[in-house]
Amino acid sequence: MDAETQTSPEPTAQAPGGPVPGGKRPVVDISQVDKVYGNETRALDQVDLTVREGDFISLLGPSGCGKSTLLRIVAGLSKATSGEVKWWEQDYGVVGQPGRELCFVFQSPTLMPWARLDKNVRLPLDLKHVKKSESMPKVRDALTMVGLGDFEGAYPRELSGGMQMRASIARALVTEPSLCLMDEPFGALDEMTRNRLNDDILRLWKERGWTVIFVTHSVYEAVYLSNRIAVMAPRPGRIAEELTIEAPYPRGNEFRNSDEYAEYCRRASHALEKVSS
Repeated sequence: MDAETQTSPEPTAQAPGGPVPGGKRPVVDISQVDKVYGNETRALDQVDLTVREGDFISLLGPSGCGKSTLLRIVAGLSKATSGEVKWWEQDYGVVGQPGRELCFVFQSPTLMPWARLDKNVRLPLDLKHVKKSESMPKVRDALTMVGLGDFEGAYPRELSGGMQMRASIARALVTEPSLCLMDEPFGALDEMTRNRLNDDILRLWKERGWTVIFVTHSVYEAVYLSNRIAVMAPRPGRIAEELTIEAPYPRGNEFRNSDEYAEYCRRASHALEKVSS
């Protein structure tokens, strides 16, 4: 059904951590997670969130609400003070097994400036001691998928900011992840580049069968990308509300210019205003 002719559905709000339609298997299950730092700062408080196979979930909230902290806990880069996190219904030891690979895309590309692009993208496979003869076809395939097939010999300084972020995404692709964690990867880019990369991520998400948790403070980006948005409140960080975005995929400029999109953005903005006030 065309976005211009269909009736705009009401965005669905549900209790944090509530069931996800479709009965798909949980990939990440976060239960009653707290994070308290040594200076007694409570970064997260009683966070509940279930992420299921094929979800594209955005963590949306103001700066300092714990979005990145929660993502780092899911990545295994930080430990919760209390509560429980399950990956594929097991503990973190299951991560890295076939079909249960995790990747993390940071806010900045974090490329090695002294290394050419192919070496940068190959880094995760080098760390796993994968032979170059096996890794290079994967590197070239990943670079082609993000539109950098002609740049494998370039240095990061020779690339634009958008191209550097594409390289960072290619580096994630070579691990053949099933769970992709993205921490505001496009926040520093201009709007046109950001929109193009949003489209690229949705294409890769669909083609590769990813489950994605995406951190952003942009209402417009969260609505465009996600099938669910977890709105986080600050001091302490917690999930205040979840919104379900029922607009069909694939999405493009028709959706961006539709009344349906505007209504979803209005509702998400209202939810964000409530937690920011």
